[in-house]
Order: sequence, then structure tokens, then C-alpha cells
Amino acid sequence: MWRRLSWILVALLALGLGEGPPPAPQGCRPYPKANYPQDSFGTPLKPGEVGGSSSPEGTPRLALDKGRARMAVDHCALRMPEAGAPRFGQVGLAYPKMERQNGRVVHFRLLPGDIQQPNGVAVGAFPEAHPADPLKGANAVALDNFDSLAGTFNLGFRGGTRPTLLPQFQTPLDVYVLLREQGAVYLVDGLKGGYYAAPPSASVLGLDQTLSFGEFYPGAHSSSTLHAHRLEHFQVRDVAAWSRWYGTAHAADRLTGASTAGLGQAEKGGRWQVRGNLKRGAQGTRADAMGGMALLEPGAPSGVLGLRVRTGARPQGVALIFRARSPRDYYAFVVSSEIAQAVRVRGGEALPLQQTQAAEFLLRQNATHHLQVIDTGSRVGPFDKGGKIRLYLDGQLAFVLGDDPQSSPEFDNADAEAGGVGFEIGEGVAGGTVLSRFEAHPREVALPDELRLPEPFFEERGDVVVASDRFDGPAGPLEARRTPVGGLAWEKRSPPDPKASLALLGNGQVQPAPPGGRSDYLLYGLRWPEAYRRFASLEATLTPPGQKGGYNAEGDCTGYTQANREKRLRAGFFFWQDAEHYLIARAFTDDSQSNASEIEWQAPVGGALDVIRRVNLGPRLCHGNPFHLRVSFDGDWAVAWVRAPGSPLEEPVQAFRWSDAFPEQPPLKIQMVGLVFSEEDSGTRLDSFTAWGSTRLR
Repeated sequence: MWRRLSWILVALLALGLGEGPPPAPQGCRPYPKANYPQDSFGTPLKPGEVGGSSSPEGTPRLALDKGRARMAVDHCALRMPEAGAPRFGQVGLAYPKMERQNGRVVHFRLLPGDIQQPNGVAVGAFPEAHPADPLKGANAVALDNFDSLAGTFNLGFRGGTRPTLLPQFQTPLDVYVLLREQGAVYLVDGLKGGYYAAPPSASVLGLDQTLSFGEFYPGAHSSSTLHAHRLEHFQVRDVAAWSRWYGTAHAADRLTGASTAGLGQAEKGGRWQVRGNLKRGAQGTRADAMGGMALLEPGAPSGVLGLRVRTGARPQGVALIFRARSPRDYYAFVVSSEIAQAVRVRGGEALPLQQTQAAEFLLRQNATHHLQVIDTGSRVGPFDKGGKIRLYLDGQLAFVLGDDPQSSPEFDNADAEAGGVGFEIGEGVAGGTVLSRFEAHPREVALPDELRLPEPFFEERGDVVVASDRFDGPAGPLEARRTPVGGLAWEKRSPPDPKASLALLGNGQVQPAPPGGRSDYLLYGLRWPEAYRRFASLEATLTPPGQKGGYNAEGDCTGYTQANREKRLRAGFFFWQDAEHYLIARAFTDDSQSNASEIEWQAPVGGALDVIRRVNLGPRLCHGNPFHLRVSFDGDWAVAWVRAPGSPLEEPVQAFRWSDAFPEQPPLKIQMVGLVFSEEDSGTRLDSFTAWGSTRLR
């Protein structure tokens, strides 16, 4: 590593570019004064000073500060340091105790440090200020490890953790925990083009129908052992638009009422369409021995559904219905005392997609159960989160449709946009099952004004093309070529070996020459104009070396073969201020990680080039398959987007701040940008390069 760095240092020191004064750090924007808890983290605090302090808006902070270092506030964010071991109960920040009520929302904006390690960060409403197990008995959302690839969300539940299996990259997001008299609704938003809605909308992740502890502590708790998590905003707001018991639901009904009354009008979502003899009562709705069905049409598809079930000595089976087009066309989660099933009903004919007779997924006598559905809807591209349905009984995951085609080959994700929802009680002993608290939430909701923060996420992509090169023309050296747009000259900066170069292939691509076997990093750069030194966004299409792989039914890359064993992708972009301050973002695949790829970020640390952040992209980068990479950097914020093969959109896959890794350093002033190929790269081809500046960031 030292030898590698020495070439880069010599080359870039020779640039003769003056460092110049760094841009002033961006000022922190406080919340307006109000009578609710809030924290803008606008006043810097040294490590160890967070405990006993208050927010700039006057809310006391209750700190648990036993990590490897002490908590601090810098660059308008709380720094939650690495825990000494991968467990909670060491690092946390809570705020004074509050009362639960309908429509009260705990809201955090956070930037995850690392969620590829066991455990992560949990935010929400907790019965204790600093719980040892934050999700047990809490209305909270945790970002956690997902098969060592990326992150996922787990939800607080009465008995512990409830997995959603919903994915999340290491990008900034808002988490909202909407409390109700019983339970909570969990929502998130994030960067445009990501898995979830972007402000001013939010995606509904899941719900809890069981917890009702009256007093709670808003808080955030970390167990990360690798990188610090950052909290950027906190508030608790009472949202009038969400103040009914069902919160954000677009179809809901307690299903109670005067004895023997029909269903009639639902509390939310219109009038029930009923088949059979269903009657309301003080405890809920029941059916006679013939059973019955009820449907609502809220006007949009539902993403999260819930239903409470109370059984007698001889329970009737029950179904939670979704994606309904009619009483003869729908999906259902069916549970009885004998079997549990995921069912597709088409033309009145029921087709079981998955089923089990495991005792934990059956109705018990004289018991209370909760059925829930998480439906991610349509699937757009191979890596979209859509196309999967999760079915839960009492917080335990019973079925997943869409994850493994072999487990439910008949599942085709049909009618993903059908909006009908409802329930059915099966035949049996009259009144054997009583239903209550039916709710169905849309996949996305509009954020009320109370929850919209004054500062948007950083996702600048630029508005001025400073340089662009399609690498057309005959084969030959890239050095000294001027970009057709912008007229900037390509300069070879490393290594000094004249045999190592970047060459035009004559087909609109460039490639290292020779393709492999170099002694150090190969860097070709463009001197960045003074007018745009505070921002650059670079994009290009990269084709990893090796025989072209495909994607199998499970979505895995088939390029990890013996023939491709030594074919490595190690290419990307660099942003340069001087020999001691620069950032490299490189895409990464090889045979060391079966069916996995990465984006790695490197910078000089203590005189040597080191990896400061990385994110696992799963099989998105696959041998021989072109993918699009874009990286934006304003000297502090860095964001990477990837458009994988077959995907229609650029996905934001990682974001972090230079100040997260180097809190004592000012933002970089970009002097040069360009292309980088590590010495291990074995022939990545690159085309369609564009470098953007911004008139908004000067």
C-alpha cells in the first residue's frame, strides 16, 4: 500500500496545483422555536460533552456514552461512535419522557455509518431511556445487517424483533414512528430513485397492533462496531391528519358496533361489500356457521395490512384479503387451526402458493392473534424491492412470495396494482372467530407540513456539462486528447511507467493497456475549472472484464465461473485537491466474493491509501455486463448511483460525508477529476464519460 501511494503522491505533487483556501463549512439551520422536542444538532460539542447537554432548541439530551470513543456533535450532526462490541446498551441518545397518543410522531433523519455488520441503529419510542434490547417491546425501527450484503429494516414488536426483509443501502433517510393508542405505523423516505419514496412523500414500512405502553422516551441507539452513525435532525410532532387510531390507513374499521348490526360503512375507505351474514358486536365482527366475506375499495393498492383475530373454543378460519379485483379475484393470507396458506384466488378457484401446518402459524383456541401483510407491489427491473409479499402471524414471518421462485412457482406478481382489501371468515361454529381492528395502508403517503424539514437531502447531480467524451475516433493513446465537449485535456498522472497507459479502442471505449499486470494505480485526469471547484459529478458506463454472465431465476450473476476467476473489476473515478486530500470511488468485483460486488471509497489515512467506506451491491455488477456509475462530490457530501444491467433507474447506493471520516478537515476544493484503474484491474472498459459542474454550488 505504501508503494502504491508513493507513485500517486509523486504524480500529484507534480501537478503544481495550489490548494487555496477551503470553502467555509455550511452553517447549521436550527428549527424554529416551538413547544415540542426537537434537535438540529447545530451547536458543536467535543467528544464527551453530549451527556447533560441540551439541543440548540432547548430539549435536554439523555446520553449513554460507553463506546470506543465519546459522542460528539460536529458538522450539524450527532456522531454516534463505534460500540466496543456488536450489541446495544453502549451508545444511545434519548430525550425526556413523553405520553403516547394518536398522531404523535417520532422523527429522526439519519445517515447510517455501516449496516453490513450484525446489529445497527434503532430509532423510535422506547419504554426505557437506554434499553439493552431496543426492539423488544418498543415501537422502533432498526437498520440492520441483511445477509452481509446491505441493510434491512427490523421493527419493534411485543416479543422482540420483527424482520421486514425490505432492503436499504447506506444512504440518508428519514424514519417516522407514528404512535397510536395501540401500536404504531412505521414510515421512511430517502433519496430519489431509491427503494422508498422521496420527500414530500414517505413509504409505509409496517405496523404494530399490540404495544400500548403509555409513556415513552424518544431515542436512537447504536451497536455498530465499524463506522459511526450520524443523526442530523430529531423532532416529535403531533400530526392532526394522522390523529385517528388508524393513522395513515386508507381503509380501516374497528369492526365493532351495536349488536347484530351489519357492516355498512367503514370508518375509512367507503362501504363494505359483503357476502354472507357478518354482524358487528362489542368485541368485533363475527359470522354465522356459513362464514362470510367483506371487501373495501380504497382507490389505491395497499402496502401494509393488519387484522386482529380472537378465537373461541372452536375457531373458524380467517383470511386477510389484498390485491382484490372482485370477490372472485384476489390474494389472501389464510389461517385456521389446521393449516396456514398464501392463496391466489382467480375466477373463484383457490390456488395455494405456499402452506404450512407448523403450530406457530395456526390459530389457537381462546387466543388473540394478529395477521399482517407487507406487499411491495410491482417490480421495476431486476433489483427493485417490488414483487415480494411477506405474510406474518403474531409477528412471525410465515410466508414470503417472490424471493425464491422454486418455493412458489405459481406466483407471478399479478394484479400488483389492484386496490381491493378485506377479510373472510370461514365456515364452522358460528361466532368461533371474532375480527377487529382491520387496517390497510397505501404504499406511499404524502408527508404533512409538520414533518417536512427545511433542508433537503444532498443529491446534486449538476446542471452544467463541463466536459464530455464519448471516446470516438481511431484507436490510440488517450493522453493529450481534448474532450469534445469542454475542451479539457486528458493528462496521465500515474504511474510513471510509460508502458502503462489508457488507450482508445476505436469503438467508443477506453481500456488500460496492457489490460492487467500494472505495478500501481492508473490515473488519467482533467484539470477542474476554478468556477466549479466546490462540486463535480462524474458519470460513465463501465464493462467489467471476463466472459459475459447472465442473471438466473434468483437474480444471481452467473459470471462467477472458473474462466472468470482472475477477471477483476477495479475502476472508477477520483476527485483531487492535493496529494494529501483526495477521494477515490471504485467499483469492485472478483472471485473473492461469490455473486457480490461493491463500491469502495479510498482516501489517504495516516500517509497510506485506505478504504474509508464500502457498500455491497450484491450481483448488480456482473462480468461482461455494462453498468452505469455516477458519483457526485461537493468536497464534503459524496453520493454514488448505479444503474445495473436491466434496471431502468439509477439507484442511490451509498452516501457519506468527508467530515464523517475526517471531522478535523475542511471540505475539499476539487482541483482535478478523472478516471482510475487499480493495479488489480484486469481490463475494464469505460465509455460515455461526462463531468458535470453546478451553478448552484459555487
